[in-house]
Amino acid sequence: MGFKRGFTLIELLIVVAIIGILAAIAVPNFLNAQIRAKVARCVSDMKTLETALEMYRLDAGSYPIYYGQTPNVLRWYVLTSPIAYIGSVPTDPFFSVTSEDAAQWGSAYDLTAINLARDNYDWDCLWGAYYRINAWGPDGRNDWGGCRATRSGRQGSFGCPNGVPNFLYQSSNGLVSDGDIVWLGPKTGRRKKPDCKIPNGI
Repeated sequence: MGFKRGFTLIELLIVVAIIGILAAIAVPNFLNAQIRAKVARCVSDMKTLETALEMYRLDAGSYPIYYGQTPNVLRWYVLTSPIAYIGSVPTDPFFSVTSEDAAQWGSAYDLTAINLARDNYDWDCLWGAYYRINAWGPDGRNDWGGCRATRSGRQGSFGCPNGVPNFLYQSSNGLVSDGDIVWLGPKTGRRKKPDCKIPNGI
C-alpha cells in the first residue's frame, strides 16, 4: 500500500507568506486605481455640468440660485426640467452614506454660484469665478470647495481661514489625501473680498 506525502507545515507557511506579500502589493495598487478612476469621473462630470450651467445662463440670463438649498441635489434640479440641460443629476463618486456630512449635503456635487441678477461681488471663496463645483474627494468630507473653517475639531468663521482655501485635494500629497476636487467657472473680473485669494494651481 502506497504512502501519499502531504504538505509540511513549513511549506504551508511559506505559501501563506507569499500570498500575504502579493496581497500587500496588490491591494494598495487596486485602491489607488479606484481613486484615480473616481477623480477622472469627477472631471468628466464637472465638464458636463459646466456645459449645462453655461447653456442655462444663456437662456435664463443668470446661473441657478442655490441659496439655502440642501441637500445639494436640489441645486441641480433646475437643470433637469422643464428643459433638460442634463439628463439626471450625477452622483459624486466620493459620496459616502457613512459620512457625517451625508444627511445634510447628500450625494450630488456641491454648487456655489453668483446670481448675476442679485450679486455683484465674489463671496464664499469663489476666487474670482462665477461659480464653483466641488466633489468631496477621497477623504469623504464636503469641505465647501476648500473653504470649510470647521474641521477636525478646529473652529472658525465661515469662509477661507487666513484667506487661503485649506482643504483642496492634491494628488501629489498622496491619492488618499484630504481636500475637495474643485472646478471653477469663468472669471468675473471682480472681487470685493480680498481675503479670498486664488490658490496656486486653480
